[in-house]
Amino acid sequence: MTDLVFLGLPKKKTFAFMAAACVGGTFLFVAATDSPANAQQPAGASSALPTVSQPTGGTVTTITVGGGNRALFKIAVPPLVGERETSNTVVDVASKDFTLSSIFQVLDPKSFTANLGAEGTGIDPASWRNIGAEGVVKGTSAMRGSNVHLDLRLFVVSRGAEAVLKKEYDVPPSGVRAAVHQFCNEVVKWFTGTAGTFGTRLVFSATTGRGQKGIFSVDSDGHGLSRLQTVSNVALAPATGPGGVYYSAGMPDGTYQLFKVGSSAPVVKNPGLIFGVGFGAGKMALVVSNSGQSDIFLGGPDGSGLSKATQGGLNTHPAIGPGGQLAYVSNQGGNPQIYVDGKRVSWRGTYNMAPVWCNDPEGVRILFMGRDGATWDIFSVDPSGSASSMKRLTQDQGSNMYPACSPDGRQVAFFSTRGGLYLSNNQGMNQQRISTANGESLRWEGN
Repeated sequence: MTDLVFLGLPKKKTFAFMAAACVGGTFLFVAATDSPANAQQPAGASSALPTVSQPTGGTVTTITVGGGNRALFKIAVPPLVGERETSNTVVDVASKDFTLSSIFQVLDPKSFTANLGAEGTGIDPASWRNIGAEGVVKGTSAMRGSNVHLDLRLFVVSRGAEAVLKKEYDVPPSGVRAAVHQFCNEVVKWFTGTAGTFGTRLVFSATTGRGQKGIFSVDSDGHGLSRLQTVSNVALAPATGPGGVYYSAGMPDGTYQLFKVGSSAPVVKNPGLIFGVGFGAGKMALVVSNSGQSDIFLGGPDGSGLSKATQGGLNTHPAIGPGGQLAYVSNQGGNPQIYVDGKRVSWRGTYNMAPVWCNDPEGVRILFMGRDGATWDIFSVDPSGSASSMKRLTQDQGSNMYPACSPDGRQVAFFSTRGGLYLSNNQGMNQQRISTANGESLRWEGN
């Protein structure tokens, strides 16, 4: 069980660029331009934020598979042949993965009419066709020494009684979930040509006590929430990078330095304050605050050869794109906006922050959170900065913050005041709560 005390969302007015000053050994953080009453209009015209093009809650009605649109693929996941506990785990994990994928509609087991005992590990296509099933996942489990042997199969009803995909796994009992995730990734690949990313993890920071923050990790299906070991009880802005998770830590001497989980030695030491990091395309992007101004430095993934990449204003939230482009937040034109390599790309709304790159199958996009009145929502924009390309993923469902994109670009994770961590597809549809944990600075392993 995690020693998590409280995973709470920060109050609205704490979403801001942070400047720091040391007074009597204590760091005081001052939020800049975080109040609507004090907000300045950024240079250049900003039009109103877009609205969603269709309802975002509930079930997705169409998907893209192999370049065309079709309805959700109806799939059945009956119990495995074998030990009940393992079977229950396989059915639960696979059903959740398929639901979160926004590709499949998992059928209610109560609708099954097939004689499962007589079928064994095969299927009678007519029995499944009669309940509207288009696909069936079946399998067996058995102990082989200290390991569990899983034989998992995918059937496509229209193709008859022969399995179209067969995979076998020998894993310890603790590895059953990972094996099922792997199989589901293969199922997604069979249908779309690109494997899924089930079994990857999300990292984030969260409040653990008064004036304290910790770094947490959770599976992309919401399972296995755990607190990661850090060198300080003030740990911020995690990011996944070479060999693990990196974070900024407040030290007893009042500095903030960059660390890697599992190591007590700073990755980079800087006379300024390190408040964030991003990795990608063989680079590191580091946020360093000095004398009330923060800038982003770019260098090697080990922190070598760092050089300043931004000039003017407060610059934070770095994210490196697949081509090495640097996205970040800057208030150099007034209020915080999204920039890419020095060019402003968010032209709608007056307060946008926390960009992440998303390798959307239909083209690379940048996700970010934007303030609309008293609430926050998730948006996306083309890296070129076209105002017409800006899309809204959430609306009228509380505040939704700190987006993260799955490595395959199909899913978006974010925190919501509806009560926890949510996943949707990359259009904001099929929103599903996967955990009651709340936090900030959400990042997805592998992206």
